[in-house]
Amino acid sequence: MIERDYLMRMISQLSAVLARILFAKNAQNYAEALRITQNAYDQLFGLNGELVKHLDAATLARLLGDKEKIKALAGLLREEGEILHLQNQPAAGNEKFGKALALYQEALRLTTSAEPDCQQAIFELQAKLANAEPDAYI
Repeated sequence: MIERDYLMRMISQLSAVLARILFAKNAQNYAEALRITQNAYDQLFGLNGELVKHLDAATLARLLGDKEKIKALAGLLREEGEILHLQNQPAAGNEKFGKALALYQEALRLTTSAEPDCQQAIFELQAKLANAEPDAYI
């Protein structure tokens, strides 16, 4: 019960963070959107952005331990990738998309039930990466 309450609180906090990111993106304040994203790594997961950047998806998944936390981190990385693309930084954005994709795949490995939201995110990220300019890859 306590873990469920914790997850619900984290989801609520993530929703608030994503709303702030969306507001900053709509205002074309991309630096602020990235700042919010970086702060969210620590606020929601207790991880700093550099750690998230340098650890592979499997290690991050083990650190987080719960598929919902893994999917939340993947969603945040996906948003950061979108912001970086808006800032004309496709290689950095694709790096975030690739990490998000790998995290969604890790989340799928931890479940025995269908995860349509996870599968949809994987499909969309694979399409974004497949359509990327060759020199925009990391």
